[in-house]
Amino acid sequence: MKISIILYKSKTLADGSHPLMVRISELKSRKYLSTGLSCPAELWDFDKNTPKRSHPNRKLLEAIIAQKKAAYHTKLLELESEQRKLSIQQLVQAIEEPKQVTQGLFPFLSEVYQNLIQSGKIGRARLYKRLLTSLKEFTSNKQLSFTDIDVPFLNQYEAFLYKQGLVENSINTYFQVLRALLNKAIQAKKMKREQYPFQDYSLGKFSTLTRKRAINKEDLQQIIALRLAAESKLQIARDYFLFSYYGQGMNFRDMASLRWKQIVKDRVVYTRLKTGKTMNFKLLPPALEILDRYQKTTGVKAEDLVFPILDKNKHLSPQQIDNRINRVLKQVNESLKEIAKQADIPVHLTTYVARHTYATVLKQSGVSTGVISEALGHKGEQITQTYLKSFSNEVIDEATTLYS
Repeated sequence: MKISIILYKSKTLADGSHPLMVRISELKSRKYLSTGLSCPAELWDFDKNTPKRSHPNRKLLEAIIAQKKAAYHTKLLELESEQRKLSIQQLVQAIEEPKQVTQGLFPFLSEVYQNLIQSGKIGRARLYKRLLTSLKEFTSNKQLSFTDIDVPFLNQYEAFLYKQGLVENSINTYFQVLRALLNKAIQAKKMKREQYPFQDYSLGKFSTLTRKRAINKEDLQQIIALRLAAESKLQIARDYFLFSYYGQGMNFRDMASLRWKQIVKDRVVYTRLKTGKTMNFKLLPPALEILDRYQKTTGVKAEDLVFPILDKNKHLSPQQIDNRINRVLKQVNESLKEIAKQADIPVHLTTYVARHTYATVLKQSGVSTGVISEALGHKGEQITQTYLKSFSNEVIDEATTLYS
């Protein structure tokens, strides 16, 4: 494809001059585009395609012509570097049509968030919402373009998050979401691949070591031994904690969605919401005792929910379900905090402690990481390794007796 500026003698303007045109040619195809400039024929050098020395505005005209040619050549090289096979018309459209306003990072982030909500991926959407809120706070709500996200920006944002009091695990999550966002932007042609800053900014420096969350046998027995009022918030919180522990470390969201039809005799068969893995395990006597109590309050119809966390007639949309689970989980963890205080346990007790303690039991029993990963319903062993790195070998010495 050849680009040149020519004096178009086929057209004569009112003052007798001729228009200067951009001529794009490829094989037998030609396209002429106006430059908005003109020149009398006697002041144009047709051999060199430049204004003659005698032209009164020669230098200015030469500069404008050079600028026009450079713009077309640059666009042509840019499109060819993207390995795009383009026609003359496509090149013309790429440079002549008004450029669309580049979408900023915040609008794109909001768009990704809304798409996740509509897809029912509420948990993932929440991470993008948190990133949006955090970045707006960091930038004082100033608009960001994708070109603003470079290594110095990431270093400054990292310092901001540390100043906010976040631990490395949490900071790592923010940066993982930001990295995923930029990858989406590249796929959507909102950002050029060469602008991607994570080639020079590594997330490996952030420790993914999970803080110690497991409790020992004595702690567990103290929780069980507490005298709590029947059907009180503390009693319900303890039930959820113990059912998770005795139920193969079941996640709270999975417990909230558990239905009686998924319990067959003394076994539970369900699909993990987070990973889509099918879980199948035997219920131990303490877990069966808990279920027996809830049969009297939630019913035993196949479609009935086991625990009174969600109302199947009220919490219908993914957003309503997610909001309700988050509210109840917050209340349960507040109650577990009080339980830990009453039981004199020096651990920040949450529903996740039950899950981590279950993993510890398996580890101390000599079970391989692969089997523990399968038992917890993890997608891979790497996630399980993150759990197990935080467990010391002194936790739960007599693992085999914990279920008795």
